[in-house]
Amino acid sequence: MATWTPKFIVGATVTLNTGGGPVMSVKVVPSEKGRSYYCQWFAGKKLDLGDFKEEQLIAVDPKAPLPPPENENK
Repeated sequence: MATWTPKFIVGATVTLNTGGGPVMSVKVVPSEKGRSYYCQWFAGKKLDLGDFKEEQLIAVDPKAPLPPPENENK
């Protein structure tokens, strides 16, 4: 049986692959393929936590500037 290796490690900086989501830190890495990563992020001053499948996440360069939200007035 093939061993599964997670794509992200604890502390990795990620966002949703659909775009427009918050920049998050991976808090818990799943132990099996198909399980969720638990990520945390700040919404203003509030710390939020959510679970996401690996295919929903992409890595983000933590030093790169964020693009403006799509719904922002131009």
